[in-house]
Amino acid sequence: MDNQGFRLLREAFERFASKHKDADLTGRVVRSIAAGGEAAVKKGMEEFPKDFVKGVVSDFYALVSSQEIADGISTTVRSFDEEKVKEVLDTVIDSLKQDETALKVAKSLKDALSKTSTDDIENSLDAAMSGRSMGERMIFKAFFEQAKPHIEEMRNASEEEIAEKIKELADTIPSDAIAAQVAAITREITPERVSKQAHDFVGKLPSPAAISDILHGVGKSASEKFGQISKTGDISNAGSLLDQFVAESRDLVDRTLANDNQKKTTFQRKKGQDFDL
Repeated sequence: MDNQGFRLLREAFERFASKHKDADLTGRVVRSIAAGGEAAVKKGMEEFPKDFVKGVVSDFYALVSSQEIADGISTTVRSFDEEKVKEVLDTVIDSLKQDETALKVAKSLKDALSKTSTDDIENSLDAAMSGRSMGERMIFKAFFEQAKPHIEEMRNASEEEIAEKIKELADTIPSDAIAAQVAAITREITPERVSKQAHDFVGKLPSPAAISDILHGVGKSASEKFGQISKTGDISNAGSLLDQFVAESRDLVDRTLANDNQKKTTFQRKKGQDFDL
C-alpha cells in the first residue's frame, strides 16, 4: 500500500541510518566482545567514546522528535477515513457471524463464565484487547455491552447455544456509530499533537550527556573490577568484588540521573540542531 505517512516515516529513518552507516556499529560491538573480559570493557570504551555515544543518542532523540516523524505518524493514522474504518469493522463483525468463529468465541466465553464473574470477564477482555486496533477494541466493547444482559442465561447454555446468541448479537453491533467515533479520534491525531507528545516523552529521558557519562562510568568500574577479579584466586573475594561493582554502578546511575534532572530544562526542539542537554 502506497501510504504517504509510511513513506515519510521510512525516509526519516533512512536518513538516520545513512548518517551512521559508516560508524560500523555492529563491528564495534563484535570487536569489543572479542577482546574479552577487562580488555573487552576497555575496548568497548575505545570503540564507543563519550562524544560518539552522546552524538548518536542526540541524533536518535532528534529523529524521534522530528517534524518528519510527527508528520508521518499523523498522516498514517489520519489516512484511515470513516469508510475504511467501517470496512474493517464490518469484516470483524461478519467473522463473528461465521459458525466456526462464533463457536470458538463461545467455547472461550463458556470457559470464562465457569470460572469468573461478569465484571472479571469484562476486565479480562479489556486486558486481552489492549494490543489490538482501536476499531477491534471498540467492537468487542460494544459486543460485550450488547451481551451483558444475556450473560447469566449463557452460564447454563451449551456452547452451541452461546454461539447462536453471539451470531445474533453481532447483528446489533452499531458499526456505523463506531466507525464515526474512530474516524473522529483519528482526525485529532495532528502533527502538532504528535510532536508535543514526542517532545514530552523525550524530555523525560536521560540527556545524551548523562547516558554517555553512565556508560563510561559503569565501564570504568567494570574494567577495574574485572582486573581485580582476574588477579584473585578466592571465589568469595570475586563475589565480593562483583557486589561492589553492582553497588557502585547503582550509585553512579542514581547520582548522574539526579544531577541530570537538576540541570535539565524543558526539552526544546531546535530544527537543525542536536539535542545536547
